[in-house]
Amino acid sequence: MKTHASPSLTLAHAFEQFLAVSSFARRTCESYAEDLAPLLAECGQKPVTALTADIVQAFLVRQESLAPATFNRRLAALRSFTRWLRAQGWEASALLDGIERKPEGKRTARALDSQQVESILRKIEDPRDRALFWLIYDGGLRCQEALAIDIDDVSWSERSILIHGKGDRPREMFFSRAVGIFLDKYLAMRGYPTSGPLFVTHRKARLPRRADLTSDGYARLSYRQADTLWKGYTPDWDLHQLRHTAISVRAAHDYTEADLKRFSGHTSLRSLERYIADNREAAKRKAREWERRQRAQ
Repeated sequence: MKTHASPSLTLAHAFEQFLAVSSFARRTCESYAEDLAPLLAECGQKPVTALTADIVQAFLVRQESLAPATFNRRLAALRSFTRWLRAQGWEASALLDGIERKPEGKRTARALDSQQVESILRKIEDPRDRALFWLIYDGGLRCQEALAIDIDDVSWSERSILIHGKGDRPREMFFSRAVGIFLDKYLAMRGYPTSGPLFVTHRKARLPRRADLTSDGYARLSYRQADTLWKGYTPDWDLHQLRHTAISVRAAHDYTEADLKRFSGHTSLRSLERYIADNREAAKRKAREWERRQRAQ
């Protein structure tokens, strides 16, 4: 659908239209919204024509302190949005002239020592943070997968969660009794809500998206907020290392390629795809075996 340029359209509404008419996966839309949130907070209520090269440059300058991968992701989101604006008839062709991606270099090994990780996790006292980071580690989840969980996705009797994975591919995660206790204590602090986002902010949101809002006005925790929280506990560790460590430890202890694919949600082992997707009981059995092994240590 063609959206024609309108002088009265605000930048925030234009961005909403951009996400609505584009064929992005849900997680891509969430990532774009998060990456451009600082820009929209600054000038989202202004008309689209207020988005000048100076404003774009100032926004990118403020991102200079971020890791190259994060800077490049935000630049890509902005480039995609301005390309769409140009296609709708706005003059946006020169906004990113001369702006280049940052070189990211070679990635270092991401797995951490599991005992060090668990030592850090045991020191976390905040009920929400403790439940979130233990859940990511216990399930080898991507942080955004954990943050996307709704309370309705959790089966307490099965101790399982429906995970909305990368590319909107669902899978089931089986969590340990310890993580179940952490989740229960966190939800008790919130008064045991029965619907809405599982992990939310401690303060009520000012301009949340309706789909990410609880009935009492709290917003779903964002990746940026979770990353900031994690850096408060471990300044030198990347949040994704929780997931990478969880997968690496299991790879060293009897998990087969099929088990790892089911556990992690990776899709590269194509020959095993149907077997893994259908073998729910094997995945559950492996999760429980792993839990018993950890308790016995």
